[in-house]
Amino acid sequence: MNSFKTLFKLMFHYDIRDWSTLVFTFLFPIALLLVLVLSFKSYVPGVDIASQISANVIAFGAAYVGIFAGASHLALWRENGMLQTVRNFPLSWNVIILSQAVVGIVVLLAQAVVLVVLGMVMGMRLKPTFLSGLLPLVLGYLLFFFLGVIIAMIIYSIAGVSILANIIILPLGFIGGAMMPVNMLPSWVQTIAPYTPLYHMREALSMMLIGSGTWPHAWLGILYLAVGCIASGLVSIYGFRWK
Repeated sequence: MNSFKTLFKLMFHYDIRDWSTLVFTFLFPIALLLVLVLSFKSYVPGVDIASQISANVIAFGAAYVGIFAGASHLALWRENGMLQTVRNFPLSWNVIILSQAVVGIVVLLAQAVVLVVLGMVMGMRLKPTFLSGLLPLVLGYLLFFFLGVIIAMIIYSIAGVSILANIIILPLGFIGGAMMPVNMLPSWVQTIAPYTPLYHMREALSMMLIGSGTWPHAWLGILYLAVGCIASGLVSIYGFRWK
């Protein structure tokens, strides 16, 4: 427990002092939310588009935080020799990964609060079940976090990790409907969208946060995220330990 607390404090202090973490955790999703709401409001006047867009951006923001928390930090530690230093102490890889995951969850919750407040200012209407939205948010974050760890196992440079993470997360955000309604996308994209994690993350979060969708689709999304989280978690933990 003492090892976990020490690592958590070290990683948390690094995150809040790193400008790139703050930019991509807060400024990027805030700008995305503002651009999407202001753009689509003019196309569909009189419709509560702010609620759905806000839910979509919150889901995308959680996925973005997750994949970079898992990928970039571990790659940076390996590149600057920190991982080799940590190995000289009686720390398991599980503690290292868990510490970074929890730091990311703290950052994720701060991001979610900022985006929810901004969304409400722009017209988002929360449902009484909005707190249950933490479940798909955290599950989706963990799924992408473990995916990020797997990326860090494959790519050894911080630049390569960042490029691959963006190549993965940006198309998934588009295909999953985080940046544009799925029914406005090409038919082939609509066909593959239900197989992507961000689609299910959005479906579950939207129902719990703003009441958009159906509960069967929301629980299907939770099941998808839970299975994906467990599978990617096992691969990342055992793979990282082996590497």
